Amino acid sequence: MLEGEKLGPVQQAFVDEDAFQCGFCTPGQIMAVEGLLRANPNPTLDQIRTGVSGNLCRCGAYKPIFSAAAKASELRRQKGGA
Repeated sequence: MLEGEKLGPVQQAFVDEDAFQCGFCTPGQIMAVEGLLRANPNPTLDQIRTGVSGNLCRCGAYKPIFSAAAKASELRRQKGGA
């Protein structure tokens, strides 16, 4: 459900975990994480890595991206699902 200008759980997790640098890959990473969490609400680190593997980060910010995906999973569970 959209709530106006409020960030969704995946977007908020990316902000909280500082999961972007130049921003080039950020839209694709966010979409990949959103799709992953819709298919698998509680992914392991290996599943997160696989889920975003099609998006290259030129800055090498993979660790915070993986952290953001895990946090987004937690935030979505706290909100009661998708």
